[in-house]
Amino acid sequence: MRKALLVLSAIVLLSALAQLFFAGYFHFQNTIEAQREAGVYHAVNGQYVLRYSALLAAIVAAIAKVGSRTIWLAAGIFLLTWLQLIIFIVGGMLTGSSPEFITPAGSWVVAIHPIVGALMIFMSYWLFKRAQAAALNPQPLPPKAASSDASTSPSTA
Repeated sequence: MRKALLVLSAIVLLSALAQLFFAGYFHFQNTIEAQREAGVYHAVNGQYVLRYSALLAAIVAAIAKVGSRTIWLAAGIFLLTWLQLIIFIVGGMLTGSSPEFITPAGSWVVAIHPIVGALMIFMSYWLFKRAQAAALNPQPLPPKAASSDASTSPSTA
């Protein structure tokens, strides 16, 4: 399971980095139509690939028993993908912004979106490093098995 967590955390990290690329690709389109088309990559990757690979990583981390910090790190990335969506929804509702008419206040609220995205990239990197360490280190024996191994080994006295 630890190797599966390593693979999933690599997918989460690559997906988070792809989000940054897709945002840039979206931003530097020439026309509104091309921009909307390019925005689909960013939206689909964030809404589906990143979100559910992070959720799956949290589940696998729990099964692999790699520690609560790693589990919460993966779950945190999953929750931040929902926050990214909520930023747009609440930002539009509170400020009267829409894709067709963006208010200055709406711009200020939605400016939180890339900051949360950067946080997710850093968290994805930390998740990958923790999964890498867990995959390289063998699992410790359960306490019962460890005590029976110590009692059966020959003494050197």
